[in-house]
Amino acid sequence: MRLFTLMLILCSTGALSAQKVLQIEKYGSPKTEKIHIGSVIDYRLAGEESFREGYIEDIRVEDSLIVFGDRYVNVHDIAELRFARGWGKAVGTSLMIFGGSWSGFALLGYATDGNPETSYSGRDAAVTVISAGLGYALAKLVRYRKVRIGRRYRLRLLDLRFSVDPRA
Repeated sequence: MRLFTLMLILCSTGALSAQKVLQIEKYGSPKTEKIHIGSVIDYRLAGEESFREGYIEDIRVEDSLIVFGDRYVNVHDIAELRFARGWGKAVGTSLMIFGGSWSGFALLGYATDGNPETSYSGRDAAVTVISAGLGYALAKLVRYRKVRIGRRYRLRLLDLRFSVDPRA
């Protein structure tokens, strides 16, 4: 039974093929980050100020080209890549909600407690302003991770297919 299961697994994986990838390598580190065909990347070309977004449709390793929907980009012309960080936006939004909730519950509590000596104080406003401001700043400042291509990082196009067909 074990032999049958092993043969079934080996026969079903015979048609698997590898792929072409864009690999980000860090100098001195064995870890790499691979970006596959079908991914959306934000990149900045050398000599430009703004970032572009593109859907990778194909990678031509022999020509060092990345094929996007409307253009070709030489991999050596890319100066910087940008990746979205989800945690900065999530933590920032949570802090802003916390600040608003603090003021809302303080106002509601002071209005319904029946004690005329309690009121909405400057401390409540300070907690609201500080947490909302910190949340907004965190969401804006830690939005992206930027990788500058050059001294520490480099881009490499890899063809990991088993048989390289020049027509593919």
